[in-house]
Amino acid sequence: MRKCNLFIFLLVFVIGYTQNKQVLYDFAGLPQTLLLNPGAEVENKFHVGLPLFSQVSAQGGFTGFSTYDIFADNGIDINDKIKAAVNKYGTAEFVSFNQQLEVLSGGFRLPNNDYLSFGFYEEVDFLAKIPRDMVDLFYEGNTVIDKRYSIKRLTARAEMLGVLHAGLSKKINEKWNVGARAKIYSSVFNVNTKSNSGSFYTEEGTNNIYRQHLDNVNFLMQTSGIFFHNEEEIDASYVKSKLLFGGNLGFGVDVGFTHHYSKQWTITGSILDLGFINNSKNVETFIAKGDYEVEGVQLIFDSNNPKNYWSDLKGEFDNSTVLDTLYKNYISFRPVKLNGSVSYSFGRKYDDCRFLIGQGLYTNKMGFQLFSTVGAVHSYLAGTLFYERWINKYLQAKLTYTVDPYSFSNVGLGLSAKIGIVNLYFTADNLLSLNNIYNAKSASFQFGLNFIFKNKN
Repeated sequence: MRKCNLFIFLLVFVIGYTQNKQVLYDFAGLPQTLLLNPGAEVENKFHVGLPLFSQVSAQGGFTGFSTYDIFADNGIDINDKIKAAVNKYGTAEFVSFNQQLEVLSGGFRLPNNDYLSFGFYEEVDFLAKIPRDMVDLFYEGNTVIDKRYSIKRLTARAEMLGVLHAGLSKKINEKWNVGARAKIYSSVFNVNTKSNSGSFYTEEGTNNIYRQHLDNVNFLMQTSGIFFHNEEEIDASYVKSKLLFGGNLGFGVDVGFTHHYSKQWTITGSILDLGFINNSKNVETFIAKGDYEVEGVQLIFDSNNPKNYWSDLKGEFDNSTVLDTLYKNYISFRPVKLNGSVSYSFGRKYDDCRFLIGQGLYTNKMGFQLFSTVGAVHSYLAGTLFYERWINKYLQAKLTYTVDPYSFSNVGLGLSAKIGIVNLYFTADNLLSLNNIYNAKSASFQFGLNFIFKNKN
């Protein structure tokens, strides 16, 4: 049962942090692409997102194994399947979840032709790097003599925040479009642990069968907004107040560009969330460090001189290790996201009589995108091949093939429909796993509704 508990805990996060929105990136002129590249080109006069529904997104994954690996109805005993999953487990796998809800979204063209966009969104982000040693210890217990179980690769981050932002997209000339976005963060809570070290091991004892060791342990976990001492009531209104600038505040910027190398070749790039949060409210930092060994308790039965064995053991542990709680402010940095793409457009747009609709319009676009996230917990790289097409004057589609730490066969699809001023879009990936979603190691989707007003030609 203990073995199953670990795997059920991990599998909770399998379907649901990649933060790589490869289908949405630079897709169909959607206003939400400005959140992925503030230097994206915008043809709108102005736009307004439907409150709470202009962008709803969720992403999640686990690189270790899938739900199907453990619970497949294939006649194999579940203990054998768990053992096989452990044997395939890497040095350190990671589990992640990210959710965003765009509360408000809008933008309009300024008199100088720059495009100003703004909004507010809520985000939940979780990422944990779980070392193989921790899985082995949970699976095997301390039955393997002299095997060291290290916590060196154990890192994690979880946070919930509200983000108020405003960005400007500026056309420099026919070849260059640049942009930047400023963000104010308001954190509801933050938890992170990193730079841990130390190990646990068991050896044969002298006075008892086994001797357990904690060797050079150095563990630190920082928290804000989690533990309370003033009897605050945690409810929806409390979370709302913290999201709306009542939490720990921070600042960040995004920058990006679009460059037309030629009429049909385009290069884009962006750097997102170059920022930090100053955690100063409900802050607690937990520290554990030191060495300790125990060979059991020597029981001495003397009714005239009874001993409190538990108190003695605790006192010995306290003398050998340092357990401390600090209440000092700390800075947490946002995980930085990098995007870049190269695309080639082809196929001129014609009307029903085969007259060109516009000199610079093409029906097809294909190319390659790179995404990378850089953070204290984990960094990784993903590559995407994509093909985008105008199906008709109302509908655009984008097909993607992505290679990332979760999968080498991630196929995604995006659809954007524009009828009058109404724009409805939907994107999703890992479509090849729809016939057996439990076999997917990751999944993501985004959808939303905007009202887009174009410039009159």
